[in-house]
Amino acid sequence: MNSQESSALISGLPQAEGDVTVRPMCDDDWEAVLRIFGEGIATRNATFETEVPPREELDARWLPEHRWVAEIDGAVVGWAVLSPVSTRAVYSGVAEVSIYIADGMRGRGVGKALLRTQVIGADNGGLWTLQTSIFPENRASVAVHRAAGFRTIGTRERIAQLDGVWRDTVILERRSAVVD
Repeated sequence: MNSQESSALISGLPQAEGDVTVRPMCDDDWEAVLRIFGEGIATRNATFETEVPPREELDARWLPEHRWVAEIDGAVVGWAVLSPVSTRAVYSGVAEVSIYIADGMRGRGVGKALLRTQVIGADNGGLWTLQTSIFPENRASVAVHRAAGFRTIGTRERIAQLDGVWRDTVILERRSAVVD
């Protein structure tokens, strides 16, 4: 990607509030990441998971170069990761987005900042498609993804049960404008 393409990409993504900073995730962040994951699970509108998986499982699942945390006043208030969608080589440029925001920090631009960083990192890393599956009730998450250039592919109706209740998910994807 040349600098002109990079500038166009960055200017087209939504900006976050001024007090949110994003940096790569490090080992010291795991406690906060796992706590925030648990808070997301508790909402029952973020994931089909019902318990926080062990760190080792998540560490093996997530792409190492696509892990980010957001901070406000030095405290980790959110995180974003990419996971491969398949082990097949033909899908090596396709990843699934996960973003979680701490209780009390939603609506402050944390998700925008994380998704912006994630998209730029994915484009720079040669990923051509980002995808996500979101409960339709999680309107804020759907909106922030759409603002970042994701388009709705469709709705999977009654795809799985959470707490014995069938749930739908909205599938969104973003195709890179800079990856061939």
